[in-house]
Amino acid sequence: MCKKLSLLALIAVVFLLIAFNFSPGLAAKYYSEQTDFTETFVPMTRHSWDKDDIESCVYKEDGVDNAYYVWTKLSVQKWRQALQEYTGNQEDWNITARFVESDAELESCDIKIYIYDKYSDFPDYPAQTGAYTSMTFKDGAGGQEENNNFDLRIYLSPLVLHGDGKTEINLPSYAFRNSAVHEVGHVLGLGHMQLQKGYLMSPHFDFWETNEQLPITTLELDALVKAYGTDGFR
Repeated sequence: MCKKLSLLALIAVVFLLIAFNFSPGLAAKYYSEQTDFTETFVPMTRHSWDKDDIESCVYKEDGVDNAYYVWTKLSVQKWRQALQEYTGNQEDWNITARFVESDAELESCDIKIYIYDKYSDFPDYPAQTGAYTSMTFKDGAGGQEENNNFDLRIYLSPLVLHGDGKTEINLPSYAFRNSAVHEVGHVLGLGHMQLQKGYLMSPHFDFWETNEQLPITTLELDALVKAYGTDGFR
């Protein structure tokens, strides 16, 4: 009887090891399985990358706490780790983030990220009063969606303006992190969902209803893999 129980226990352990080794969703650390199937695909933007390595640079305005830089850098790393884990490809999906001391240093970077003390410092204020991404095609692009021939800038702030146009909001840390991950999703090529809220790539994040950051899920990762394949941003 004891031998039979030991054999069953051994079989159970082997089964768990196989499951964790061969079921990406079960063993995933950096992404979650999609659970809300109201929408089943993420629209893509007009641009796409064709590079082995994408460099993001982060500039923060004087007075902005260092924690916001750390959360922004982690948002970039989170996408890299999720894509590497989802595809099983640890060699590619090379997107990095580093700190720069002046906004002038951003110009040599593929993705330029600004963290301002308040929304009114945004270059597109008052049209933009919350986190946003700006994309313009470089000279010579001729208005075409040519790979890498675009200028991408992310604008973040811990202080944003409510949609009522009057109420200023100091974002909780999880809401700021959600904004950062959302905007990095845009620069990788993900557009907005149709639903206004509820998904990572929804246009709005209601932190009064949701008290934690939304995860990267198989929904967003599947969209990126369909656009790029499994061998990185080429």
